[in-house]
Amino acid sequence: PKAPETPAPRPVAWAKRAAAPKAPETPAPRLPRAGAPETPQASGVPEEVEVQEETAKASSGNSEPANAGLEEQAPVEEEEEDMTKMMEVAESVGNAEAAYEFLNSANAQDNSTTEELLDSLRRDLGRLWNHQDFELEPFGSAVADLSLVSAGSTKKIELDIVLLFRDEAADAKDVRQKLMIPTITRLSTWLKSQAQMVVKNVSVQAQVPVISFESPKVAVEMSVQQPHSVLNSWHLRDLCESGCPGRLRALVRLIKMWSKSKSIVSSKEGCLGSYGYALLAAGFLSSRGLIPLLLPSERQGGEASPYIDAATAMEHALDGVGGGLSKQLWSSPSTAPSAQPVVASDTEMMPVELFAAWLGWMQQAPLAFAEQHHNLIGGCGGADLTSRHIVSLRPRTQKDLLGDVMRWSKQQHWVPSRVNQIFLTIEEPISGENVGRTVKANGFWALHSEVKRAREFLASWDGQQGSACFKALVELPALVRSVPPPQRPMGVPGGKQKQQQQQQQRRRRRRRRR
Repeated sequence: PKAPETPAPRPVAWAKRAAAPKAPETPAPRLPRAGAPETPQASGVPEEVEVQEETAKASSGNSEPANAGLEEQAPVEEEEEDMTKMMEVAESVGNAEAAYEFLNSANAQDNSTTEELLDSLRRDLGRLWNHQDFELEPFGSAVADLSLVSAGSTKKIELDIVLLFRDEAADAKDVRQKLMIPTITRLSTWLKSQAQMVVKNVSVQAQVPVISFESPKVAVEMSVQQPHSVLNSWHLRDLCESGCPGRLRALVRLIKMWSKSKSIVSSKEGCLGSYGYALLAAGFLSSRGLIPLLLPSERQGGEASPYIDAATAMEHALDGVGGGLSKQLWSSPSTAPSAQPVVASDTEMMPVELFAAWLGWMQQAPLAFAEQHHNLIGGCGGADLTSRHIVSLRPRTQKDLLGDVMRWSKQQHWVPSRVNQIFLTIEEPISGENVGRTVKANGFWALHSEVKRAREFLASWDGQQGSACFKALVELPALVRSVPPPQRPMGVPGGKQKQQQQQQQRRRRRRRRR
């Protein structure tokens, strides 16, 4: 048969990062460069791994499943040790700007391995579909450069990719049955025949069908027709390049390290995913004026909805393949001062101090409603949306955000009830869905307890919030998960006391009858 035509190579704009920071005036010891080559594996077709079906996800939409990426609870001992060493060197500089520059440059990932794999997949997938009919785009931490890199680590690089088909709908009712599931099934059959590719999991019953596979150096999770995940990654990447240099990337990395050590970062287990934590970090920094908001308050061109539907998102994702910025959706990255006034002390905070400030904001904003509604019937998950703080990356007031999500977004994502409990309200800035909708009661209270303990633990160090303090926090064992019983149980008006009164009344009636 005639060999398939190899497409011309394209520039990969998503891999671009800011120029490497200049060395600080005070010399500091350098750590081994991250991304050391791993031990090569033997070639040939590996033993086939049993493909398991995941339990179908109860949630709808594509926000969290697509953006969460691979949420494996892998051991983090190597990451902890490597990260704390980098933080110690950063603190030795004694300057906040230089500390953030060093911390992020030391964690910057080498994209040559993932680029090589993407080029190979794009070329080989041309045997299944015509090259002009599809695009293969990365998203997630690899695009925004938010991964945790350990020097000399044997852990595989995690990469999330999405297969986008041109001339195919992304929002049709039957797109899952007619396009997503058949494509994932076909990819599974093809990948199992490829040398050095191991299929780890195929999930066609989930709301967003995915396939997980591994090459010798990269662990991949692939989905189909999820354009919002691509746009969200580009938007987060540009936020990282804006405002006070290095703050967002460093804070996200510290939050990832802490949340992984406490096992509260898996959306599959009822906790918040890594993308949700990144939005919380960005929401905190924007509230302090450390990063600007790039999205407009309202859509231009007379569009009523402030959000982008799947069809429009697909157009923008296909037009910007390779990571091109769509200037029609948000402003270009900027280091200009934010509209929110910046407190001088905030800019001078070292990384761990910034993490401690984020913990305080979490208690005062996204988690505050839990204390205010602890005696609500059925628990705080049914508290009205008007009493919540909506975390958003759009320049809107809480009143405006409430009106936007109630009018233009999916009601089941935002309107809590006894049967639809909602614990976190985090707006996905492009689609308007609630990224926190996947958080269940046990995951929420685990986060609530860990935030409270972490804040008290850091405060106990008498202001010495440095790498040693953070390392000790990460080494603390995770708290035992438990959901506190509501003061007024579900379906029992008035709670336990009212129930006892009703029982006493029934006993009196029986005595009178006798």
